[in-house]
Order: sequence, then C-alpha cells, then structure tokens
Amino acid sequence: MAVWRSALPIVFIAVFLTFEDFITVPSCVISDVGDAAGGLGTANMKAMIVSDLLLKGSHSSYVDTIFRNIFISRFFRKSFEKLEPDMLVVLGDITAKTTKLGNSVWPAALQQFYRVIGPLRGVQLVVGLGERDVGECHELDREFVGKIASDLPGLDRTGSASFKFENISFFLINSIPFLCNENPLRFAVERLIESESFDLRAQMKDSSLEAGVSDEMNKHSDGFPKLKTHPPSGTGPVLLLHFPLSRAARGYERSSILGENLQKFERELTSHADSDIIEAAPSQLMQTLPLNETEYILQSLRPRLIFSAHRQHFDVYNHIDGSREVTVPAMTWALGGRPSFVFASFGENNTRVSNCSLAEEMHVLMSYLSLLVLLLAATLISRGNRRGFPQ
Repeated sequence: MAVWRSALPIVFIAVFLTFEDFITVPSCVISDVGDAAGGLGTANMKAMIVSDLLLKGSHSSYVDTIFRNIFISRFFRKSFEKLEPDMLVVLGDITAKTTKLGNSVWPAALQQFYRVIGPLRGVQLVVGLGERDVGECHELDREFVGKIASDLPGLDRTGSASFKFENISFFLINSIPFLCNENPLRFAVERLIESESFDLRAQMKDSSLEAGVSDEMNKHSDGFPKLKTHPPSGTGPVLLLHFPLSRAARGYERSSILGENLQKFERELTSHADSDIIEAAPSQLMQTLPLNETEYILQSLRPRLIFSAHRQHFDVYNHIDGSREVTVPAMTWALGGRPSFVFASFGENNTRVSNCSLAEEMHVLMSYLSLLVLLLAATLISRGNRRGFPQ
C-alpha cells in the first residue's frame, strides 16, 4: 500500500498529460454537404477553414497570454495531426479590433497569429481580411488595406486572391467594400470579379455549353470584354469571403441538412453584446452583403461552394441558384462559446463538410481544477505515507 501511495503523484501526472492531450483533440460532426457540382466521393484535397480568432496582440490580457492563446495553439496542433489538412484558410478578423486599438496592434497581433497556428509543416496558408482587421466603411482606407494585405500570403492590394490548389480553383474576395457606397476598393474588387468571370466563361468556350458563342463578345463601358453566355451554376471557383451573402427570401432557402438553432445564437450574441470584444449589436453581427451584390457575385462567379464567416456560428444555406454557403464559426473563447472551425474535403466534383469544435472554456477550466485537486490530494497522501502516518 505504501508503494502504491508513493506512486500516486506519478500516476496523476500521467493522467493529467493524457487528459490534456485528449481535450485538445477536435470533436467533429461530419455532414455530407455536397456542393452544387454533385454528390460525394474520394477526397483529393482537405482544408481547415477558420475565422474570428480575435487576437489582441500587445493588448492581450494575462488570461489570454497564459491560457487561451496557448490552448488554442494546442488545438491547432492537434487538429493538424488528426485531420492532416493540405490547406489552412482564415476568413478574417484575426484581430479583435485593429483600428480601435491602434494600427500599432497589427504587427504584434500578426506575430501572435503565427504563434497560435504554430508550424504549418507544408500546409498551404490562405488569409483573408475582416472588418476588425482593416476597419468598417467609415474607416476603410485603400492604403491601409494594401499595407495589411501585403503582410499576408497571396493577397493583392485589395485584399483579394485568385488561385488554384490541387487542381481546385479558389477565389478569395475582400467583401468589406461591398457594404460601402462609392468606395474605391469596391470598384477595384468588382473589376477582379469581372476578370474572374470572363476567365471562367472563356475556359468553357470549347465545351458544348459554350458551342457557337465563343465569338459573342462585347465591351463594357469600362473596357472589359464579356461573353454573353453564363456558365451553369456550380462550375465556378470555391468562393471565400468574410461577410455572408444575402439571406433575403429570393436569394436563398435555409438548408434542412445542417444548422445550429439560430434563435439560440441570437440570444448568445445578445448576452455578449456589451463585451469589449463584440463591440457591435447582434443586428450588426447578422450583417450580410446587399441582395443586389449577392446576385451579382452569384451570377458572375457561379461558385462551386461558398465559405463565409462573421456570423460566428456554423450553418449551411442553399441559394436559389443551387449553390451552397457554409458559415464558418468563430475560433475563439472570447465570445463565450466553443472555438470551432470547418473542415472540408474536396473531391473532383464534390465536397464533404464537417463542423469541428473544442470544449467550452468553463468546462476546460473545471476539468483542470478537478485534476489539480486530485493531484494535491495524492501528493498529501504520499507525503503522509513517507512520514509514517498510520495506514
């Protein structure tokens, strides 16, 4: 018995390390959310898609520094180990509020971001912009956006990017200017969309869908060539953006396949509306792109699948043209929920989507506290045994 008691601290340390390893492993709910291109099949490429890390850089609290950021970093590491993604996509809001905390917070927040995600070990990194990173309409400055975008891999001066990875086309657009009237950035992003749209149709000119219309081109007033025939829905790139597309009645129908309870989400937002992280009313967090901009993007790009963020919860929507939009949840404890992300497995003509999450912060803290109490109890028992206390 004495030998067993003396071994208790070692046993509990082993249990603690095993528990810590276990609790940082993501819990994933798999849903066969096929994209507009078709059903499910073998995955050719896997992507981990996150958003809303809300890092504070040099303004981080003591709890952020010694607990939250370290634990989220371990969550990233275990997610990489378990899911083995080929690409990590971040859909903006890396920072809690760059423009309010001051531009000087960005370099520290960017360093903090790379520490949190840890070594990528060959994982392709794609990072978009959110309104917390570059400001809302009244704060949006083209030069500042260009400066922030230059610090992130692959972005042009507008904060957008078009690229192909593992033979799958992606188009990341800076959606913030679409909420602003007469902003120079908006026109710059629209030109990128027009160019992407024209390239998409030009690629199909030799197919049966484009037979006989390859020469049917005209000129916009801005000088852009345009093919008159639009490709069918689902034949375009995977669209990545921070702000969701419009949820107006004529633009979508809610998916019956997936979706957390929206009323519960609205109550959670209301309960956190006064926090220094949210800094916005729930109605602002439910903000989407205008309906006319949504229709313009869907018609121009014919996206295979859409990933958006900002709403801070996971959901799936069916747009009227058949394309599906996946809302990526927030990857932070700062909002009171469970840090979560989307894991997507892309096949040749299909995509499988999973919602992966970590435990709630209070549950993790209570688990650590319970283990600490047990460890202290084991240590006291062991010391009492060595001092010859009665058995």
